[in-house]
Amino acid sequence: MSFPDLAVLTLRDPKSAAQVVLSWNLPREALWTAIALISVVVTILSTLSNMIIPVPPPLNGIVGNPFLYCAIAAGGFIATVYAIYWTGRILGGEGSIEDMMILLLWLQALRAGAQVVVLISLILAPVLASFLVLFIGVATLWVFVHFINAGLRLNSLLRAVGVLFLGAVALMAILTFLLSMIGVSAVGVPLNV
Repeated sequence: MSFPDLAVLTLRDPKSAAQVVLSWNLPREALWTAIALISVVVTILSTLSNMIIPVPPPLNGIVGNPFLYCAIAAGGFIATVYAIYWTGRILGGEGSIEDMMILLLWLQALRAGAQVVVLISLILAPVLASFLVLFIGVATLWVFVHFINAGLRLNSLLRAVGVLFLGAVALMAILTFLLSMIGVSAVGVPLNV
């Protein structure tokens, strides 16, 4: 199956697309290399996007530094994979970490392709870009829930939504704890002031 056909199948029938992606059976080393590659691609696209529509000053320090942004993108991706995987395992999931990695890599690759379309539409038709971003956000959630269900073999979309919600809460709690340990608070002011 070609990549464009798989992209269309992913939107139409995410469960079937997940089975196709899982059948690739890539080795762990290839998955880690793909994570590095997709992080670089996302960084390039975000840098281009920042050139078209600059982000506000507090975020400009992150987006304006490609190396920092790439590290954050890669770290965020890895943290998301592990948070979803372990939350799913706690809730009775049976898939492997490699299954979640490959499914989320495919989803991230699709989002990178969508970001290219958004960048082009930002230049040609900015109003259309707003609707595209909304559609992409909804489609991402739709596919993400189905991929969680397939990757963890939960056999329930409701449980997959629960894994997504609890995984996000766990990820935020851990991130908040780690950031507070280094002295960063929600408003960006050190805690000891």
